[in-house]
Amino acid sequence: MKISKIILFAGAIKYFAFGFLFFMNPDVITAMDGIILPTRNSANHIRAPLGGMEIGLGFVLVFFALRKETVFYGLIVLWGSIGFTSLARLYGILFDGAGDMSNWLSFGVEFTFAVGAFVCYWLEKKHQGKHNVTPS
Repeated sequence: MKISKIILFAGAIKYFAFGFLFFMNPDVITAMDGIILPTRNSANHIRAPLGGMEIGLGFVLVFFALRKETVFYGLIVLWGSIGFTSLARLYGILFDGAGDMSNWLSFGVEFTFAVGAFVCYWLEKKHQGKHNVTPS
């Protein structure tokens, strides 16, 4: 349970950090990858999902981590959100030729979080199964 909570809080910190950066200044963050946002509307289209939604996911993970009964569900949210993010990034690397160092590094971090969340999910499920034995 302790490692599961650590994974959830670490995932929340990741989401808060990147979400805050995209929320406050999407132009600077996207420019690092060569994406120029020509209008304030385009900046806002980046700010909302990459800023607001990531901050929101961070809050959701903290909420799930604070209660023993909901850690299991937080692991599902983290596993699904960061897991599919890493798969989408890997797709871009393999099929779009986006294999620069920043994409590989991001993929590595995202995939590691996804695997960690899945392993913790599996262990939590296994642990719950031992304690939820029905009488015969």
